[in-house]
Amino acid sequence: MRAALVVAAVGMLGVACAPQGVVADARTVDMCTILTDAELSKLGVRPDTRETVDQFGSVGCEWVGKPVRFSLERDKETVASYRTRPRGPSFITFTENAVNGRAGLTFAVDRDGGTDCEQLMDGGSVSLVVHVASTLSPDGHRIDSCPEALRIAQLIEPRLPRAS
Repeated sequence: MRAALVVAAVGMLGVACAPQGVVADARTVDMCTILTDAELSKLGVRPDTRETVDQFGSVGCEWVGKPVRFSLERDKETVASYRTRPRGPSFITFTENAVNGRAGLTFAVDRDGGTDCEQLMDGGSVSLVVHVASTLSPDGHRIDSCPEALRIAQLIEPRLPRAS
């Protein structure tokens, strides 16, 4: 999870709509290999740009492309702990939601003229995070980072552990 997104926080817009259920513990999920190179390419990033992320209790990988840069991470904080965190003025939205029926939340932060968005999913003792930052596309337009983060989360959610 990006520290600036986590620390920067107040101003909450939220709707409780995510179903609450028991999920399997996802603390061993490798977010760096959950998508294939072909899937990464299809999402608009270059697999060879992969960089390891390991900061502030969040571990995963980041990829770069046009018109998007994103990371997939496993965060030591739970979705429940993010619900109770204070949020700062850079937060644009903070909303509880669900990804394929799995409890989650999404938040967006204004950054450098664009919007960074994070989609969190419940992983039991951890949260699983899709972070999307819009970059300029070849035609000069930015993608909408929150729908893109949700789309990526919906792609990886079926691969996450489920409670038996």
